[in-house]
Amino acid sequence: MLDDVRDYLQQELRLPEIRGEDCVHAHIETASCRACVEICPKHAWQLSDESLGIDTEACDGCGLCAPVCPQGAILHDHFPFLRQFNQSVIALVACERAGIEPGKGVIPCIHAFSLEEILKLYQKQEVRGFLVCHADCSQCSRHSRLNLSTQLEQINVALGQRKQTGLVYRDVSIEIWREQRDKLPQPVVKGPEVSRRNFLRLGAQQVVQETLKAKGMVEEKKFVPPGALLSASDTAIFPYVPHLQPELCNGCDACLQVCPHRALLLDLEQARYVVNVENCSHCLMCQDICAQKAIQVVQWVVPQAIQFSLHTARCKHCGRPFHRPVEYQADSTTCHICSQVNHYRNLFQVY
Repeated sequence: MLDDVRDYLQQELRLPEIRGEDCVHAHIETASCRACVEICPKHAWQLSDESLGIDTEACDGCGLCAPVCPQGAILHDHFPFLRQFNQSVIALVACERAGIEPGKGVIPCIHAFSLEEILKLYQKQEVRGFLVCHADCSQCSRHSRLNLSTQLEQINVALGQRKQTGLVYRDVSIEIWREQRDKLPQPVVKGPEVSRRNFLRLGAQQVVQETLKAKGMVEEKKFVPPGALLSASDTAIFPYVPHLQPELCNGCDACLQVCPHRALLLDLEQARYVVNVENCSHCLMCQDICAQKAIQVVQWVVPQAIQFSLHTARCKHCGRPFHRPVEYQADSTTCHICSQVNHYRNLFQVY
């Protein structure tokens, strides 16, 4: 009886947390995203025209669905074990199938980290390396296209182009991993110096914040597009870059309206579209909703064009103002609605 209860609780704790309101399928019916469905080694995710759900009995809590979700709508509690190594912080991560006893840093799959999570570790925790112990991934039933070392390589290219220190990846044996876990000290907490006068004030603020978090009034795990965690640059690559083809864009603004992170903006004062590549999360909603197929999201490239001048006018049929890129090759005298309507369909000629 107790064993059954323990197994049940362990299974429940391993299940991912789901924020249905953030899923792309909750925003537009034409969403093409199937990332969680395709990555799941147990086929626990089920997507239909009516709903997206998870078979809790089939899910083994590997966590691989979380890093592929472009909206951060799937969360897990698989975290690395942080230790101080000289002047840097390193993240110790071990696969639960590597033969190490359960404990901090031992997670179901070492590849269950998103770009956002890795960059947050880099920027906020000052992690500069990953010490990893794992079984043979090629023989694992969870083997997937995700790969931690490959992600670090891509991130290191972006960091190198920004003249920043990269992340070290090192595979080690069980013995070395255990030794470093037990020997290395806890990370040194760095923060601003606090005067005695402000100590109690800051303490009270922290109590208020913790109380609000406990009541669910403060978001602890707010999703941040990976590009926003990299420093701004005109010559360096970004994880995701919306590429607009102005000669195809009819100015309907559908992509602007569905973009959840304001990666695409309309600047009417200067009559232009602006692409904020750092805000793109690769949700592909802009790409899915564009009837003109004028936008495509590409990965790990240097943004080439992020501003597009607009032609503005009044529609000769409905009289409403409209705009579209100056490179648009079709009729420039009608708005995108009237250009698709046959305005002579109700007219007839009397002889």
